[in-house]
Amino acid sequence: MSINHQLDFALRVCESVAFALHGFLGITEPLTGCLRNVFQDNGTMPRWFWPVAGCILWLIAYLNFCGNDNIILANQFYIMAFHIGGVLYHRKLSHHPASGVGPGMFVLLGFIVASMRTSMWFLLSGFGVCTFIAMGLSNLLIKVPSDRESSQLYSSASHTL
Repeated sequence: MSINHQLDFALRVCESVAFALHGFLGITEPLTGCLRNVFQDNGTMPRWFWPVAGCILWLIAYLNFCGNDNIILANQFYIMAFHIGGVLYHRKLSHHPASGVGPGMFVLLGFIVASMRTSMWFLLSGFGVCTFIAMGLSNLLIKVPSDRESSQLYSSASHTL
């Protein structure tokens, strides 16, 4: 077994373990509210987003070991696009700049795994497409409330506590 294959496998294990755990958080979000609370989301994402994202993360965790190189490569591009979107989410919500490190790490992992499976030209082109898709979806899905709406959300939330 080559060192590339061993490293590829280890990185995909790291991705899949994290996605299995994060998938659980996403699927249970409507019941727990933990992600919206921790991220101080205040309704910026559609209610259906977190459970759908959780299901897709479980699927990605499973498909990371399907044995088909093309599916695994497509997985890595999805991982990059999804987590570039995560970086943009934190940026749009004006979270601390360090909050982008978590999803940024998975962009890097996806890039490394994909680099072991394809040419640099295809990888960089795919990364550009992933960035473009993530930017488009983040503009479509992330609705940051205006300052007035935000202050109303915070004041109504503090009255319910």
